[in-house]
Amino acid sequence: MRVSIATFITLASIATTFVSAGSSQKKAPKGKAFDHILQIWFENQDFSTIEALPQFTQLKSEGILLTNFNAITHPSEPNYVAAAGGSNFGIDDDDYYNIPAEQSSIFDLLENKQLTWRLYQEGIPKIGFTGDNSGHYVRKHNPAVSYDSIGLDKKRLRNIVHSDELAKDIASGDLANWMFYTPDMLNDGHDTNATYAGNWLDKFYHSTLKNKKLLDKTLILLTFDEAATYSARNRVWSILFGDVPKHLKGTQDDTYYSHFSTLNTVEHNWDLGNMGRGDTIRTENNVFAHLAKRLRYKNMDIPESEIPLNNDYISIGLVHGHSLNDTLSAQAAEAEKKN
Repeated sequence: MRVSIATFITLASIATTFVSAGSSQKKAPKGKAFDHILQIWFENQDFSTIEALPQFTQLKSEGILLTNFNAITHPSEPNYVAAAGGSNFGIDDDDYYNIPAEQSSIFDLLENKQLTWRLYQEGIPKIGFTGDNSGHYVRKHNPAVSYDSIGLDKKRLRNIVHSDELAKDIASGDLANWMFYTPDMLNDGHDTNATYAGNWLDKFYHSTLKNKKLLDKTLILLTFDEAATYSARNRVWSILFGDVPKHLKGTQDDTYYSHFSTLNTVEHNWDLGNMGRGDTIRTENNVFAHLAKRLRYKNMDIPESEIPLNNDYISIGLVHGHSLNDTLSAQAAEAEKKN
């Protein structure tokens, strides 16, 4: 089952039609179910580990616990890449990759409808930084910069900012339609542990996420890139809160989801079209169930016996084996031309 999914993703990727940024449409559409979405990703923890921590579980009273949310693969980077492009493009490690600029991503689909996006990155040394790491910031946990359509475009790189900007945007009310927040390697639990990450979350929730200016208008997904146990199903603890109906707060949703589900939910919310990759695989892309009616989408019921493990490395794809520093090489070549 795992091999067939990987192959399907790869074949669909080859058939992808590139959707360019920009559109003749003058005004961004209103979302069918929400106008803003914010994803916050933590690192490498099993569902059972997080379910035992009150720093995380105290949020259950504020939203909908997704008990059957799953990562796509291992290790970290291919999950971040897939969450933006519907494929890991053959990436099966955490090296420095450059996905060719002609490959579409969620950022192209958003811009094609005049919608805005922003990535908040803890520890990033400057706006649009394309380097591999700096302090506790790492490129591999940034879902946009591996795409050369972003990494080689100075204008689009301005959407990748330091995490401090989130509080400023909340205060001003100037929130992007699509947002992604990456804690640094300490706060996301990667170089520490789940308890450390939970303590950070508790502080971050009360200092930033609890703000009504954010909660009242933004659907927030808190999730993990992958599970810690590679031999088990790649199920990760996830919760939706913020802009969710009051009667659903404190409930749980047992629908089978994956990181492709978030893509598909966003695509249907704004009628963005799709990338023809994992975002279109019906067994992997159920939209969030409480929104399905408004999105006019029928989810698939995946029996327990048919739920994939999603715990294999997916090594078939466009950039497999091509971990080259093409972005910096291109920038150096451009600088040399100007000299």
